[in-house]
Amino acid sequence: MKSRILVIFAMVALASACEPQPAADLTIEALPDVQPNLPTVPTLPPPPHPTTLSDGSYTIYGVRSRIRTTIDTDVAITGYVVGIYTPPECEEEPCPRPAAPHFWIADVSGEEDDSKKLMIVGYAENQEQIDEAVELHERGRYEHDPATGLPPIPVDLAIGNKIKANGRFAFVGSSGFNNSAGLLEYAGHDTLEAVEAED
Repeated sequence: MKSRILVIFAMVALASACEPQPAADLTIEALPDVQPNLPTVPTLPPPPHPTTLSDGSYTIYGVRSRIRTTIDTDVAITGYVVGIYTPPECEEEPCPRPAAPHFWIADVSGEEDDSKKLMIVGYAENQEQIDEAVELHERGRYEHDPATGLPPIPVDLAIGNKIKANGRFAFVGSSGFNNSAGLLEYAGHDTLEAVEAED
């Protein structure tokens, strides 16, 4: 029994001898407090336009900002007419085929930034149809023919008019136009504000 106790004491002594002993001249210094250098929290600007208006229609900004839910759906979009395509005059034979009729609206009248304009397509096959419809409208004789498969031709479009356009918001229109930010396949419109006609 005594021999066992001696062996245990010997093992404890060996074990404690193997452990590192703190140096007598060890100096512990406290590190300076770290002051984080973080940038100031940025102030995000407000959105340039509301998403929807009081009548439930989208702005151009709004329909695009919610593109995941608005794409391939029927929507109403309110904006100002900022451009109307007119076929260029033909200066060569045979004349190149002009693009299908289309126009653009934007949230701001007179918008010049193309990325903020929304193209509207699909309301006529060619300019002749529009010219004929406008002429008949001016004489009070225009009637929409559903047999064409097209919506009523807009006969009161003018640069600066504020309109609420109805149609399908899509990436590709039936007349071959496409836009990665979306375009509107025209189904109809209401003119909310009309510019005064020049004398």
